[in-house]
Amino acid sequence: MNRPMLALTAGVALAAPLPLTAQSWKTFTSSRLVTNEDRLIVEVSYGAGVLKLSRGDEGSLYRALFRFDEESAEPIAEYGNQRLDIGIDLHGHRGRNFRGKSDGPSLDLQLGPEVPADIELEFGAGRADVDLTGIPVSRLELNTGASESVLRIRELNPEPMEEAIIAVGAADLRVSGIGNFNTSEIEVNAGLGAVVLELDGSWVQNAMLSVEMGLGALEIHVPESLGIRVRRKSRFLSSFDAERLVRRGDVYESVNWDAADRRVEIEISAALGSVDIVWID
Repeated sequence: MNRPMLALTAGVALAAPLPLTAQSWKTFTSSRLVTNEDRLIVEVSYGAGVLKLSRGDEGSLYRALFRFDEESAEPIAEYGNQRLDIGIDLHGHRGRNFRGKSDGPSLDLQLGPEVPADIELEFGAGRADVDLTGIPVSRLELNTGASESVLRIRELNPEPMEEAIIAVGAADLRVSGIGNFNTSEIEVNAGLGAVVLELDGSWVQNAMLSVEMGLGALEIHVPESLGIRVRRKSRFLSSFDAERLVRRGDVYESVNWDAADRRVEIEISAALGSVDIVWID
């Protein structure tokens, strides 16, 4: 079934020319109201620039604002059969001249609060600011390349999440409010960079957190009330700060593991770098 493309021209602006190639910046908007949808599959494919995702207004299924150079990029907004494909095709440039710049290409996507969303984000280079607060997320998959990414949720996800899968390449990543994901399965894979995972939030179920690191620094921030059990699947040349953890065989447990109302089992595989457990109030 062919899906109609939704795109409304909002305005045009000119930016300073690059050598040999002028840039013609345009802004486009695309949106749709809720009709009879009971779920939404969202696939975001974004090469480079600034990506922002947040909660939209009541009654809105989605709203997207694009900023792009028409000489090197093309916006994509296709909806049909409860599926949204959205992004900016950079025609192979991959953000070489405008990676992460505030005056470069950008996509601001808002998802409404009424329809559960299965979200898959493919993000190449630049900056990503993903705020899932107020969005009912049924599944999350985030894949980034060379980027600075922030993912957060500041209140409990109203929809039980099947799983959360996060994969980063040469990137810096901070994920906060993991206890608000409302899921029992969280997987993080990182190649190179610094990763901060904050386990704050309203845990409503026990969970498994699996982390695989290549080269870099991993920090896991743990609330005092949360019980954790850490298993190091492989050590290689990574260091591990086990302060306030008790070793029992091949695992490390927090002193409150047996008494804690909520527990998170953490499996860590790290090749080269550091792994730090940071306790927070």
